Amino acid sequence: MISSGIAIVQRNPFELTILLALVLLCCSCQGSGIRSSEASPWPSLSAEDPVVRIQTIHTIQSSLDRRNVPFLFPLLNDPDRWVRFNARSAILVLAGDHRQTAPPYDYLAAPQIRRKSVQAYRQWWNQTFLIPAS
Repeated sequence: MISSGIAIVQRNPFELTILLALVLLCCSCQGSGIRSSEASPWPSLSAEDPVVRIQTIHTIQSSLDRRNVPFLFPLLNDPDRWVRFNARSAILVLAGDHRQTAPPYDYLAAPQIRRKSVQAYRQWWNQTFLIPAS
């Protein structure tokens, strides 16, 4: 099996060079994942493609890191209904047992109502997780 691979390289090194160049180019475009900087740790949340935004939401949810939840609040008013649905689901999963106290939310509501929901969710999150219990 190894000898057949070596034979291919010896017969056509140009194709291997092109293949390696493409792999390196693709890897360099990917960077170190979807996190980029401290100011914007999840830039894919603002991607044009809603599928990319949803995949990023799932990545945040699977991280199980509650510190990422505030980045999901603006998506409660996203133009795409499935982004909104997945953002709320991720927020509730990451809220754990506190999800029962979350404000009501309708991902199919009008934009002005959803904007109020974003504010309500921020306030609920801050009161539930950021303010220490006395």
